[in-house]
Amino acid sequence: MIFINKLKALTLFLLMICATAVGQTYQNEVGAMTDNDVYIAYMQDRYYTNGIFAYHRHALNQDELEGKIEKKIIEFEAGQKIYNPYSANAADGSLHDRPFTAYLYGGVALNLFYKEEDILRISAQLGVIGPAALGEQTQTIFHNVLGMYPVNGWEYQLNNEAAVNMELAYHRLFYRTRNGHLDISGTSGALIGNTFTGANIGAVIRIGNINPFPQSSYANSRIVNKKDARTKTKNELFFFTKPQLNYAAYDATIEGGLFIKDKGPVTFGIRNFVYSQQLGVNFAAARWSSKFIVTLKSRESEGNAKAYHYGSIVLTYSYGKN
Repeated sequence: MIFINKLKALTLFLLMICATAVGQTYQNEVGAMTDNDVYIAYMQDRYYTNGIFAYHRHALNQDELEGKIEKKIIEFEAGQKIYNPYSANAADGSLHDRPFTAYLYGGVALNLFYKEEDILRISAQLGVIGPAALGEQTQTIFHNVLGMYPVNGWEYQLNNEAAVNMELAYHRLFYRTRNGHLDISGTSGALIGNTFTGANIGAVIRIGNINPFPQSSYANSRIVNKKDARTKTKNELFFFTKPQLNYAAYDATIEGGLFIKDKGPVTFGIRNFVYSQQLGVNFAAARWSSKFIVTLKSRESEGNAKAYHYGSIVLTYSYGKN
């Protein structure tokens, strides 16, 4: 409840800042995202338990685009994902229901926004799982800062493996009401790599003050690179939900590195079909954009693992006037 009150205060603060902004468009965006289950359930600390990400996006010159493409945005990303069993204090490896591990990576993506509001995203990541991903160190610092319980059990983590992963994602608008306050879209994607290989299909429903996807904070596409682009992108405040069915062919954070024989002291088989549900609120005005998301996921690994959930906070800032 305290966290929700702080989130409301932050949103009001951003609204006050943006209310004074003049009309302007920007070519670049920097942002950060943090995932953690403690955001919605204090002292729950299991499975995918923490993520830290940083982004830089740049809109390519739109005056040179022809045909059906309205906008191209190139994105650079660095991040870390941390996983542990039922608790981060799990000294007995025989009781684990998911391995300790982390995934540390850097990546690049090209986002193509079409005039009919289709979106095609092509991305690639290079990274590592295992001790080189620094999961134990990050989790220990996080627990110390928050005054949480001590971290134990990382001696059972998965072994190191270099990671190469690629993803192709597609988004298509199906329906929007005449007043423009509700729309429904479909999403699909395919992942291939030695850390994650699989596919997904889902839907996105947005309700509220929304922009078309090539100008929406939801799609990270509010930035513009166009001569004489002086019209400010309209403010947004809406709720969204995203149900998605995921097929996992391989998940090295559960099964261990694909190409190494000694994967680690504790590994598990995966459940091939996993259901996820996102519920979120999205705000954007002038230079600023923010999201708060709750993600619910069904069981991912075999054994005694359970369904779980976590929260995400996103904040971005645009710069570089047209």
